[in-house]
Amino acid sequence: MAELARGTVLDRPWGRTFAALGLRGVTGQLSLYADNKAFHVAFDQGIVIAAASPLALDAAARLALTLGLISTTQVSEVMRRQAAEPDRDEIDVLVETARLSADHGMRLRRRVNAQRAARTFSLERAEFVVTDEITLPIVPGAELDIRSIVYLGAKQMLSENRLNRELGQLGAWFQIKVESAGDLPQFGFGQAERSVIGALLEGAGLGDLERPDVDQRTARAVVYALVSCNMCDVDAHARPATKRSGAAAAPVAAAPSTGPQAARPAATARAATPTPRAGTPTQAPAPAARAGTPTQAPAPAARAGTPTQAPAQPASRTPATATASTRAGRFGGGQSREASDAQAADVVALIQSRLAVLDRKGDHFELFGLPRDASPKQIRDGYFGLARQLHPDKLSSVGITDDDRRAQRLMAEVNTAFAVLSDSKRLAEYLAVLKRGGAAKVQEEEQEVDEMTMRILESEEAFKRGEKALKNDQVPMALREFGRAVELKSDEPEYVAALTYAKFLDAPDKQAVAASTRSMLQRVIRAMTKPIQPHYYLGRVERVLGRDEEAREHFNEVLALQPRHPEANGELRAMEIKKQPDKPSGGIFSRFKR
Repeated sequence: MAELARGTVLDRPWGRTFAALGLRGVTGQLSLYADNKAFHVAFDQGIVIAAASPLALDAAARLALTLGLISTTQVSEVMRRQAAEPDRDEIDVLVETARLSADHGMRLRRRVNAQRAARTFSLERAEFVVTDEITLPIVPGAELDIRSIVYLGAKQMLSENRLNRELGQLGAWFQIKVESAGDLPQFGFGQAERSVIGALLEGAGLGDLERPDVDQRTARAVVYALVSCNMCDVDAHARPATKRSGAAAAPVAAAPSTGPQAARPAATARAATPTPRAGTPTQAPAPAARAGTPTQAPAPAARAGTPTQAPAQPASRTPATATASTRAGRFGGGQSREASDAQAADVVALIQSRLAVLDRKGDHFELFGLPRDASPKQIRDGYFGLARQLHPDKLSSVGITDDDRRAQRLMAEVNTAFAVLSDSKRLAEYLAVLKRGGAAKVQEEEQEVDEMTMRILESEEAFKRGEKALKNDQVPMALREFGRAVELKSDEPEYVAALTYAKFLDAPDKQAVAASTRSMLQRVIRAMTKPIQPHYYLGRVERVLGRDEEAREHFNEVLALQPRHPEANGELRAMEIKKQPDKPSGGIFSRFKR
């Protein structure tokens, strides 16, 4: 195994270091070590092909739950299966347990790899080493472009202070290189980034991007990612924008997510600028399009005759109770009073029935009176049929006022429904929501996910406090914090191992709890793919009990998994020093004999 590079995440902006591995076409493995935890990212000719993170936040089951691929009731079964089959790939186990399709499984694998690789941007202090040996398991089809990882890391993982500090190191004025514009889709930019890209094509400083319509975190992450990947001309000083003559709008569509070629940093595939979605005012006629002119359908205020000819109508009527005007002259084209009354009754009934659908949380198809497999033409016809009935001119022509805005509310919901059903991508997403039980059910599941996420975050924080207390020999405090971590997330093996070790240290009679401590730590070891800390804890337990040979075995297990583990190396050195004075020949340690 050859070492290709070594350093720390603070040597220069981490985006620069990480991007360089892709842009230079490195094949090998990046390993980072922080707080006794190891993070790994594997590359093949600059493409990210695998990643590993020890954090519970990056567990495949949690991400699958967040993405809606599994339900909360399936999580425990997935975790149980993964613990029972530690040698199998965790995503393969999840896919099999949750009966996901192969496509969903590969999408999940790419998402997991992306988050774990981007997690390296969250490490405030860490040493890293790049070697030419890849130890992570590789699954074809999960390749990721380095640029999408850099943007994800900058946008979601870098702390605000660090993002601002490292941006200051990158420059003050930025302009996207002409030859780089075609590769922008590889970052995964979307509509939220479009205005930022437009400004950077002409050249802009960070101050130029501070506009009300631009999310500042997004703008700074875009700049950070582009400069890190050498896509911008940079100046250390701010300067005016220089509009390029004939410059075309930059494509910002999401990059292809499958196949090695799509992930290559040198890819030259171009993505077309997204067109407006169907259902927007530029594609679907607004319901305000008038069918006639005032001479064809006079406004309600136009009175025919005098009060002696017909009694005055009430000043206010709602769609639910309105009736047609009794003035025959009010309806254009010689329309009879009876016909207009019938039309008004039909419209009132339509409004009431469709509002009832909304009140009971019916779906968009039910609002249109269509089946869920309706064709695009049926959806279009359903929309325009409702729009004609709810148009203000139609309402006034049959003597209906909308003082309480019920018809207006209904029309707004109809427009929203059509915008979803007439866009193929949004329609597919909406059908997936309906398949999961509807928007209310999805919202409930998302709330459960949010609550679970908060428990995960709280448990992680408690665990970190426990580790700090343990380092400071504050065993009672460590016990409380590890106990809290296990209470919040009892299925995290590392938390259970830490709590078991803290209980052993706190026990007055350590021989009495030795057997149960060993048994619990061995169970944790079997449940983990890389049980570094449980082996270390067992080694410490055996040392305290005076069983140095057993302790040495566990420390060596730690080093086999993480050769640079400082505590395990320190324990083995201490044990060697302890043995040296006992040798008959004396040696350099003989003077320390007492």
